[in-house]
Amino acid sequence: MPGAWAGTAEAYATSFALLCAGAVDPLLDAVELRMPGRGTLLDVGTGPGTVAHAAASRGWRVAASDPEQDMLAVAERGGGGVRYARAALPGLPHPDAAFDAVTANFVVNHTARPRDAIAELARVARGVVALTIWPRGRTVLNGLWSGVVADAGAVSPPGTALAPGDDIDRTEEGLAAELAAAGLIDVVAATPTWDFAIAPEVLWRGVAGGAGTIGTTYRAQDDPTRARMHDAYLARTAELVGADGVLRFPTAALLGVGSVAGRG
Repeated sequence: MPGAWAGTAEAYATSFALLCAGAVDPLLDAVELRMPGRGTLLDVGTGPGTVAHAAASRGWRVAASDPEQDMLAVAERGGGGVRYARAALPGLPHPDAAFDAVTANFVVNHTARPRDAIAELARVARGVVALTIWPRGRTVLNGLWSGVVADAGAVSPPGTALAPGDDIDRTEEGLAAELAAAGLIDVVAATPTWDFAIAPEVLWRGVAGGAGTIGTTYRAQDDPTRARMHDAYLARTAELVGADGVLRFPTAALLGVGSVAGRG
Protein backbone atom coordinates (compact mmCIF):
# COMPACT_ATOMS: atom_id res chain seq x y z
CA MET A 1 0.00 0.00 0.00
CA PRO A 2 1.36 3.48 -0.81
CA GLY A 3 3.35 4.87 2.10
CA ALA A 4 3.83 1.54 3.83
CA TRP A 5 7.39 1.19 2.50
CA ALA A 6 8.54 4.78 2.86
CA GLY A 7 12.12 5.03 4.09
CA THR A 8 12.81 1.29 3.88
CA ALA A 9 14.18 0.94 0.35
CA GLU A 10 17.86 0.40 1.17
CA ALA A 11 17.09 -2.01 4.00
CA TYR A 12 14.58 -3.93 1.90
CA ALA A 13 16.82 -4.17 -1.15
CA THR A 14 19.57 -5.96 0.78
CA SER A 15 17.33 -8.29 2.80
CA PHE A 16 13.71 -9.15 2.04
CA ALA A 17 14.07 -8.37 -1.66
CA LEU A 18 16.40 -11.39 -1.80
CA LEU A 19 13.52 -13.51 -0.50
CA CYS A 20 11.21 -12.27 -3.25
CA ALA A 21 13.92 -12.74 -5.88
CA GLY A 22 13.45 -16.50 -5.69
CA ALA A 23 10.26 -16.17 -7.75
CA VAL A 24 11.71 -13.97 -10.51
CA ASP A 25 12.87 -16.70 -12.89
CA PRO A 26 9.64 -18.76 -12.57
CA LEU A 27 7.63 -15.57 -13.14
CA LEU A 28 9.49 -14.56 -16.29
CA ASP A 29 9.69 -18.15 -17.55
CA ALA A 30 5.89 -18.33 -17.31
CA VAL A 31 5.58 -15.16 -19.40
CA GLU A 32 8.06 -16.35 -22.00
CA LEU A 33 6.32 -19.69 -22.48
CA ARG A 34 3.50 -17.62 -24.00
CA MET A 35 5.61 -14.84 -25.55
CA PRO A 36 8.97 -16.29 -26.58
CA GLY A 37 9.58 -13.34 -28.91
CA ARG A 38 9.83 -10.85 -26.03
CA GLY A 39 8.41 -7.34 -26.55
CA THR A 40 7.36 -4.66 -24.07
CA LEU A 41 6.95 -5.51 -20.39
CA LEU A 42 5.63 -3.47 -17.47
CA ASP A 43 6.72 -4.51 -13.99
CA VAL A 44 4.27 -3.13 -11.43
CA GLY A 45 5.36 -2.54 -7.85
CA THR A 46 8.93 -3.03 -8.92
CA GLY A 47 10.50 -2.14 -5.55
CA PRO A 48 14.29 -2.16 -6.04
CA GLY A 49 13.78 -3.32 -9.63
CA THR A 50 14.60 -7.02 -9.31
CA VAL A 51 12.11 -8.23 -11.91
CA ALA A 52 12.66 -5.22 -14.16
CA HIS A 53 16.42 -5.75 -14.30
CA ALA A 54 16.04 -9.49 -14.92
CA ALA A 55 13.52 -8.91 -17.72
CA ALA A 56 15.77 -6.32 -19.38
CA SER A 57 18.67 -8.78 -19.27
CA ARG A 58 16.45 -11.31 -21.09
CA GLY A 59 15.80 -8.89 -23.93
CA TRP A 60 12.50 -7.28 -22.94
CA ARG A 61 11.88 -3.55 -23.40
CA VAL A 62 10.96 -2.76 -19.82
CA ALA A 63 9.00 -0.09 -18.01
CA ALA A 64 8.45 -0.29 -14.27
CA SER A 65 6.48 1.53 -11.59
CA ASP A 66 6.35 1.79 -7.83
CA PRO A 67 4.54 4.16 -5.43
CA GLU A 68 7.67 4.85 -3.35
CA GLN A 69 10.21 7.30 -4.75
CA ASP A 70 13.06 5.87 -2.67
CA MET A 71 12.40 2.40 -4.10
CA LEU A 72 12.58 3.86 -7.60
CA ALA A 73 15.87 5.56 -6.74
CA VAL A 74 17.37 2.21 -5.73
CA ALA A 75 15.95 0.53 -8.85
CA GLU A 76 17.33 3.20 -11.16
CA ARG A 77 20.85 2.48 -9.94
CA GLY A 78 20.54 -0.97 -11.51
CA GLY A 79 20.55 0.45 -15.02
CA GLY A 80 19.48 -1.84 -17.85
CA GLY A 81 17.59 0.79 -19.83
CA VAL A 82 14.42 0.42 -17.75
CA ARG A 83 11.96 3.35 -17.78
CA TYR A 84 10.60 4.09 -14.31
CA ALA A 85 7.51 5.96 -13.15
CA ARG A 86 5.86 6.58 -9.80
CA ALA A 87 2.45 4.88 -9.72
CA ALA A 88 0.37 2.58 -7.55
CA LEU A 89 -2.29 -0.04 -8.12
CA PRO A 90 -5.10 0.13 -8.94
CA GLY A 91 -4.54 3.40 -10.83
CA LEU A 92 -1.77 2.91 -13.38
CA PRO A 93 -1.15 5.86 -15.75
CA HIS A 94 -1.22 3.77 -18.92
CA PRO A 95 -3.83 3.28 -21.65
CA ASP A 96 -5.55 -0.03 -22.21
CA ALA A 97 -3.43 -2.78 -23.77
CA ALA A 98 -0.25 -0.70 -23.51
CA PHE A 99 2.23 -3.57 -22.89
CA ASP A 100 2.77 -7.02 -24.34
CA ALA A 101 3.33 -8.44 -20.85
CA VAL A 102 2.64 -7.21 -17.32
CA THR A 103 4.23 -8.64 -14.17
CA ALA A 104 3.70 -8.05 -10.46
CA ASN A 105 5.95 -9.92 -8.02
CA PHE A 106 4.42 -10.05 -4.51
CA VAL A 107 2.54 -6.81 -5.05
CA VAL A 108 -1.15 -7.72 -5.24
CA ASN A 109 -1.02 -9.12 -1.69
CA HIS A 110 0.05 -5.66 -0.44
CA THR A 111 -2.89 -3.80 -1.97
CA ALA A 112 -6.13 -2.86 -0.22
CA ARG A 113 -8.24 -4.27 -3.06
CA PRO A 114 -6.52 -7.27 -4.65
CA ARG A 115 -9.29 -7.90 -7.17
CA ASP A 116 -9.14 -4.33 -8.43
CA ALA A 117 -5.35 -4.65 -8.65
CA ILE A 118 -5.57 -7.80 -10.79
CA ALA A 119 -8.15 -6.16 -13.05
CA GLU A 120 -5.83 -3.20 -13.53
CA LEU A 121 -2.92 -5.47 -14.49
CA ALA A 122 -5.18 -7.11 -17.08
CA ARG A 123 -6.36 -3.73 -18.38
CA VAL A 124 -2.90 -2.47 -19.34
CA ALA A 125 -1.77 -5.80 -20.89
CA ARG A 126 -2.37 -6.90 -24.46
CA GLY A 127 -0.73 -10.31 -24.22
CA VAL A 128 0.16 -11.89 -20.88
CA VAL A 129 -0.25 -11.14 -17.18
CA ALA A 130 1.84 -12.99 -14.59
CA LEU A 131 1.90 -12.36 -10.87
CA THR A 132 2.96 -13.89 -7.59
CA ILE A 133 1.44 -13.66 -4.12
CA TRP A 134 2.27 -15.26 -0.80
CA PRO A 135 0.06 -18.23 0.10
CA ARG A 136 -1.55 -18.53 3.48
CA GLY A 137 0.07 -20.72 6.12
CA ARG A 138 2.84 -20.65 8.67
CA THR A 139 6.43 -20.81 7.43
CA VAL A 140 9.76 -21.21 9.18
CA LEU A 141 10.51 -17.55 8.53
CA ASN A 142 7.30 -16.10 9.93
CA GLY A 143 7.60 -18.55 12.80
CA LEU A 144 10.97 -16.97 13.55
CA TRP A 145 9.43 -13.51 13.62
CA SER A 146 6.49 -14.46 15.82
CA GLY A 147 8.92 -16.14 18.22
CA VAL A 148 11.14 -13.06 18.38
CA VAL A 149 8.14 -10.83 19.12
CA ALA A 150 6.87 -13.17 21.83
CA ASP A 151 10.28 -13.68 23.46
CA ALA A 152 10.87 -9.93 23.64
CA GLY A 153 7.42 -9.10 24.95
CA ALA A 154 6.93 -6.75 22.00
CA VAL A 155 3.52 -5.43 21.03
CA SER A 156 2.67 -5.55 17.34
CA PRO A 157 1.25 -2.31 15.94
CA PRO A 158 -2.26 -2.28 14.47
CA GLY A 159 -2.35 -4.37 11.34
CA THR A 160 -3.63 -3.53 7.90
CA ALA A 161 -6.11 -6.38 7.53
CA LEU A 162 -8.28 -6.13 4.45
CA ALA A 163 -11.95 -5.36 4.75
CA PRO A 164 -14.23 -8.41 4.84
CA GLY A 165 -14.77 -9.68 1.34
CA ASP A 166 -11.82 -7.81 -0.16
CA ASP A 167 -9.17 -10.50 0.28
CA ILE A 168 -8.78 -13.39 -2.14
CA ASP A 169 -8.41 -17.13 -1.67
CA ARG A 170 -4.65 -17.60 -1.56
CA THR A 171 -4.51 -21.08 -3.05
CA GLU A 172 -3.72 -22.17 -6.60
CA GLU A 173 -7.42 -22.63 -7.28
CA GLY A 174 -8.32 -19.31 -5.71
CA LEU A 175 -5.68 -17.34 -7.60
CA ALA A 176 -6.65 -18.97 -10.90
CA ALA A 177 -10.28 -18.06 -10.27
CA GLU A 178 -9.39 -14.42 -9.64
CA LEU A 179 -7.36 -14.18 -12.85
CA ALA A 180 -10.24 -15.68 -14.80
CA ALA A 181 -12.68 -13.26 -13.15
CA ALA A 182 -10.48 -10.40 -14.39
CA GLY A 183 -11.11 -11.60 -17.96
CA LEU A 184 -7.88 -13.52 -18.53
CA ILE A 185 -7.98 -16.82 -20.41
CA ASP A 186 -5.87 -19.99 -20.43
CA VAL A 187 -5.13 -19.34 -16.77
CA VAL A 188 -2.56 -21.51 -14.99
CA ALA A 189 -1.54 -21.38 -11.33
CA ALA A 190 1.45 -23.11 -9.75
CA THR A 191 3.49 -23.16 -6.54
CA PRO A 192 7.20 -22.57 -7.17
CA THR A 193 9.51 -23.33 -4.24
CA TRP A 194 13.05 -22.30 -3.34
CA ASP A 195 15.37 -21.84 -0.38
CA PHE A 196 15.90 -18.30 0.84
CA ALA A 197 19.56 -18.15 1.92
CA ILE A 198 20.91 -15.15 3.82
CA ALA A 199 23.46 -14.33 6.51
CA PRO A 200 21.81 -13.65 9.90
CA GLU A 201 23.35 -10.20 10.27
CA VAL A 202 22.14 -9.17 6.80
CA LEU A 203 18.59 -10.26 7.53
CA TRP A 204 18.62 -8.36 10.80
CA ARG A 205 19.72 -5.18 9.06
CA GLY A 206 16.50 -5.39 7.07
CA VAL A 207 14.49 -5.63 10.28
CA ALA A 208 16.35 -2.75 11.91
CA GLY A 209 15.80 -0.71 8.75
CA GLY A 210 12.05 -1.13 9.02
CA ALA A 211 11.53 -3.53 6.13
CA GLY A 212 8.56 -5.86 6.15
CA THR A 213 5.96 -6.42 8.83
CA ILE A 214 8.61 -7.42 11.35
CA GLY A 215 10.53 -4.21 10.60
CA THR A 216 7.40 -2.15 11.22
CA THR A 217 6.93 -3.96 14.51
CA TYR A 218 10.55 -3.40 15.51
CA ARG A 219 10.38 0.32 14.83
CA ALA A 220 7.19 0.64 16.88
CA GLN A 221 8.94 -0.50 20.10
CA ASP A 222 10.89 1.47 22.68
CA ASP A 223 14.67 1.03 22.87
CA PRO A 224 14.70 -1.65 25.62
CA THR A 225 12.19 -3.77 23.71
CA ARG A 226 14.16 -3.38 20.50
CA ALA A 227 17.24 -4.64 22.34
CA ARG A 228 15.27 -7.65 23.60
CA MET A 229 14.05 -8.36 20.07
CA HIS A 230 17.64 -8.37 18.84
CA ASP A 231 18.71 -10.70 21.65
CA ALA A 232 15.80 -13.02 20.88
CA TYR A 233 16.71 -12.99 17.20
CA LEU A 234 20.31 -13.93 17.95
CA ALA A 235 19.21 -16.78 20.21
CA ARG A 236 16.71 -18.19 17.76
CA THR A 237 18.88 -17.90 14.65
CA ALA A 238 21.76 -19.57 16.48
CA GLU A 239 19.59 -22.70 16.40
CA LEU A 240 18.75 -22.30 12.70
CA VAL A 241 22.02 -21.22 11.11
CA GLY A 242 23.96 -23.78 9.11
CA ALA A 243 27.59 -24.78 9.46
CA ASP A 244 28.42 -22.24 6.75
CA GLY A 245 26.94 -19.43 8.84
CA VAL A 246 23.94 -18.98 6.54
CA LEU A 247 20.23 -19.17 7.31
CA ARG A 248 18.08 -21.13 4.85
CA PHE A 249 14.32 -20.87 4.82
CA PRO A 250 12.16 -23.11 2.60
CA THR A 251 9.88 -20.78 0.68
CA ALA A 252 6.84 -21.17 -1.57
CA ALA A 253 4.83 -18.72 -3.64
CA LEU A 254 1.65 -18.78 -5.67
CA LEU A 255 2.27 -17.97 -9.33
CA GLY A 256 -0.60 -17.20 -11.67
CA VAL A 257 -0.42 -16.47 -15.41
CA GLY A 258 -3.11 -15.75 -17.95
CA SER A 259 -3.50 -14.43 -21.47
CA VAL A 260 -5.57 -11.44 -22.51
CA ALA A 261 -8.53 -12.37 -24.70
CA GLY A 262 -9.00 -10.60 -28.00
CA ARG A 263 -5.78 -8.58 -27.95
CA GLY A 264 -2.38 -8.77 -29.59
